[in-house]
Amino acid sequence: MYKEKYLLFSTGGSSSDPLNTDQHEMAVYSVKDLKGMKPHIDGINTLGVDMFFTTNNGNEVVTLKVRNGLHSKVMQAISNAMVNSNQSIIAIADVDNNVFINSNIYAVTIKSQETFIQTLTGNSRTKLNVLRGNYKSCIIANIDGSDAVDLTLELYDGTTYTKLLSTISIPADVALKLEGDEVSFDNLTYDLYATSGDSGGQLTFTFNY
Repeated sequence: MYKEKYLLFSTGGSSSDPLNTDQHEMAVYSVKDLKGMKPHIDGINTLGVDMFFTTNNGNEVVTLKVRNGLHSKVMQAISNAMVNSNQSIIAIADVDNNVFINSNIYAVTIKSQETFIQTLTGNSRTKLNVLRGNYKSCIIANIDGSDAVDLTLELYDGTTYTKLLSTISIPADVALKLEGDEVSFDNLTYDLYATSGDSGGQLTFTFNY
């Protein structure tokens, strides 16, 4: 008989202030909702493990901070627990009660939606410091109240700039939305750069996972 299993996470916030616990401090997910795991990279440093869940409420990301660069051991421990545990609820990282599936995990963040925002302040080619390449969408807003602004969007592999968009005109107070398949890229190979046609920048990028 199939026994459904659940993964429990807590960030430590509810133990310090239990009457004000919110959705970003504790969560339980069905194993069936886990879509995968990857190392979490902040700039050039690998700082943890991201676990990706798809629930009835949408996409959610749990990030486990990991010591000593032992990300593969943490992912293996999680995988083994999901397969071999006889428990219905498996505590992967319960900071409130100091229970961890692997001793190299030391902190947790829970995000129901991940958003990255950056505004251009000039018309030079500018790197967009997105932490991923697989965002669900990107909204580019022209915050100039009176003039259209041209946008150029490029991928850079360290040698060559490849245009995704070239001098696209965005009218004043209008936003351009790019869907995931239009803005997704391999962020291990490429960086994403934007150039505004306005000396003041005037373009705000909002990436949503």
